[in-house]
Amino acid sequence: MDRRRVLLIVAAVVAALGLVLVFVWARGADARADARYDTVEVYKAAEPIQLGETFDDALNTGKIVRANVPEGQLLEGYVTVDTAGQLEGQLAAMDIAPGEQVTTAKFAEEVRTGVVLPVPEGRVAQAVELDDAGRVAGFANPGDDVALLAVLETGAGIVLIPDTQVLGVGSSGGLDETDTGEGTAEGSTDQVENTIVTLALTPDEALDLTSAIGQDAVMSLVLRGDGVELTRGQTVSLGSITTP
Repeated sequence: MDRRRVLLIVAAVVAALGLVLVFVWARGADARADARYDTVEVYKAAEPIQLGETFDDALNTGKIVRANVPEGQLLEGYVTVDTAGQLEGQLAAMDIAPGEQVTTAKFAEEVRTGVVLPVPEGRVAQAVELDDAGRVAGFANPGDDVALLAVLETGAGIVLIPDTQVLGVGSSGGLDETDTGEGTAEGSTDQVENTIVTLALTPDEALDLTSAIGQDAVMSLVLRGDGVELTRGQTVSLGSITTP
């Protein structure tokens, strides 16, 4: 076999191999194109959807619309018209921006919205209603360490809670105060400003506070200076206070 024939055979083999490679590449390109351009109609956000907003409201108000998405861009848990029923009544578990695909992971039956009260470990949060004087004329604020005093029906003053932290302060309606002094009609009432104060308590302290509230005890917070020691249950009776 002369040299020219050998070269022709080698060239033919190389050409055939090239055709095979081109064919394989073309098949792969077709497959990639199919994955890229074959679409599925899914739900997407057209407008911002807020945390806690229901799927039904967002759908009915046009915040959620149908859109065609290439198969290769579908997110796990994508939602279609046929599967949307599983989200009925569910709430957005996060803020969803326009253009985002709606997925099952972005909705839940229950979500937490607003500010979460930071309750220290081992404590419970309990609220008590106080007037302005009862919270040190408004100087007792979240983060402050305070003590809670109470005056019981017997007239005894007691250290109900010697050391606790104010978690939150909020407003409520006025407390009715009966005024029978001179110049006013007996039985008339005025409104006294009051405040709901939330405290971090141990379970035992929470029971003490619940009992005091049930007895209509008059309660007041105190801010302590350095060197002041108070003991739970420490009492003083008005009968023990005498005038010289």
